[in-house]
Amino acid sequence: MIWIQDLDYLIQDAERVLCGADLLIEGDRIVAVGSVDPVKAEGATVISGKGKIAMPGFVNAHTHLYQNMLKGMGDMLRLKPWCEQVTFPFASIIHKEERETDEPQLGYHWAALGAMEMVRSGITSFVDMDIVQDGVLKAWQDVGVRGNLALQLVNRWVPKELMVPDEARKEKALGIIDRWHKNGKLTVSMAPSTPFACTPEFLIWIRDTAQELDLEIYIHISETKWEVEQAKEETGFTPFGYLEDIGFFEKPVHAVHCVCVEPEDVDIMKKRKLDVIYNPKSNAKLGSGIAPIGMYLRNGIPVAVSTDGAASNDSLDMFEEMRFGQLLQKASSRDPLEVSVKDMFNMATREGARMMNIDAGVLEEGKLADLVLLDDRGVHMQPINGVLQTVFYCAKSSDVDTVIIGGDVVMQDKQFVTVDETGIIDSAAGLYKEAKAQVGDKLDADF
Repeated sequence: MIWIQDLDYLIQDAERVLCGADLLIEGDRIVAVGSVDPVKAEGATVISGKGKIAMPGFVNAHTHLYQNMLKGMGDMLRLKPWCEQVTFPFASIIHKEERETDEPQLGYHWAALGAMEMVRSGITSFVDMDIVQDGVLKAWQDVGVRGNLALQLVNRWVPKELMVPDEARKEKALGIIDRWHKNGKLTVSMAPSTPFACTPEFLIWIRDTAQELDLEIYIHISETKWEVEQAKEETGFTPFGYLEDIGFFEKPVHAVHCVCVEPEDVDIMKKRKLDVIYNPKSNAKLGSGIAPIGMYLRNGIPVAVSTDGAASNDSLDMFEEMRFGQLLQKASSRDPLEVSVKDMFNMATREGARMMNIDAGVLEEGKLADLVLLDDRGVHMQPINGVLQTVFYCAKSSDVDTVIIGGDVVMQDKQFVTVDETGIIDSAAGLYKEAKAQVGDKLDADF
């Protein structure tokens, strides 16, 4: 058991904040919030809450952790050339390592780096649309995070050297699902990258497999104007219209980006009970545009927020993402009421947890013990008036002091207790230097 005593504030969710509260954890669940019976807490490990704010752990609903090796690259590129000049060359390195090495190490290290960065940002759960590798999930297991590997699946559009037969892709995906889905804190989902990166037959196989195995589906849709125009030219439909036409939405999916949508797309989203994952910083950096989040909320379409990958962001900081995402909505609509602090906090906690199908995102009895303690004594946090507003507008990832995931302490007093952070950083830097040397100037930050 863990007994967190005498917290300055305890944010249960966007609507409920307690002062001077305690919190008791037993196993992987919260068993008491507010006041704790000392008899029931006998023998518990005590953590002082003085000078701290407890809050639900953030849920990062969409990222690409392999891009942690690609920060600071491609600053002046739109999405399509950015993929071609930044992500595809690194993907080639990954596939070369897989062909030539019995136990590839790059995947473990990018996944560990990403997981640690997210923990330091108060993220306890995340969906990573990533290269299909066992090492990725092993890293998350070592760090102690709650991760979902959204198997990034494509069978067209990408360079020839990245193509493999469909049956090989399917076999590899099914193997990962068999080994890792519902393995401790880890789960697996299906993630066709985009409608234009998959054949119709492959998309339907993904849909049917997800239905059969009860897996979530995540897919990038309508991220850019180019994508919408390309879909209309090739299929006669918008991306949403095309997926509706082939029956892909017979199982509801989580639609990532949704920047460039038309009225008929919104009708499909409502009809098929789709939801949206908002990636404000990535969409801004790549010049893709601003997703109409206020419009989605007014239409009853659920929204979560996420960082996207570290090559198009270039960080995994949910405090930054929430603030930037909300301020973009205020500025683009010229309406300070377009998206509220409460809306955005819910997107980063409760809605993300719902999309991941986990019993978290709020601090109350019976919920998973996924929570963060923030140091509230920094000068930038004082004085505290509205607690939620102060956390939203003023807190930084450097204020994250302690992170508990499923009742396990992963970081305490700003130090990881599960892994050697410095050792992993040094090892990852060495591996990346070797990998980059293999492709020369193809991976060059100055373009």
